[in-house]
Amino acid sequence: MKKINVSMIVFMALCIVINILGGFIALSLRLPVYIDTIGTIMSAITLGPIYGGIVGILTSIVNAATFDPISIFFIPVQLVVGLSTGLLFKSSKFNGIKSILSIILITVLGSITASVIAAIVFNGVTSSGSSILVTILKNSGVNIIASVFSTQIFTDLLDKGISFFAVFSILKAMPNSLKLNLCRES
Repeated sequence: MKKINVSMIVFMALCIVINILGGFIALSLRLPVYIDTIGTIMSAITLGPIYGGIVGILTSIVNAATFDPISIFFIPVQLVVGLSTGLLFKSSKFNGIKSILSIILITVLGSITASVIAAIVFNGVTSSGSSILVTILKNSGVNIIASVFSTQIFTDLLDKGISFFAVFSILKAMPNSLKLNLCRES
């Protein structure tokens, strides 16, 4: 793990703000996606899995304290996304089938984690816009676990597709001097 410096702290704070804005927009508009892990993913790819996890945890805490109290229960999801992204994108290469498979694996791990939390703690109904789909499935006779997971995996695939696209675009546009100052030791 690289010794933390002021640039890294500022970058992590920016990543937290990106997560908070994404989560606030998604919640306010009742979108069926979350867009609250863009900063977690960016931090994990740039700085490493531990820093991605820290950004995710702090995001959930701030979101819970400000506009979405339910998000505190989903700290494990942010942690799973941060750690798995940092580990799977260790080489910071974003081309080919390996990237696609890594994104799918990250999505599945996050979906399983979120589904267990949503089903057990909230009986499938959370502050997310996707809760409407869960309710429709539950009222159609589908059991709670299947209702939550099928909705979660569908919305997470869309969410992570958007999030990774945004991160890859931002990192591609980021000046090399900034990347060199931030990038983790390989």
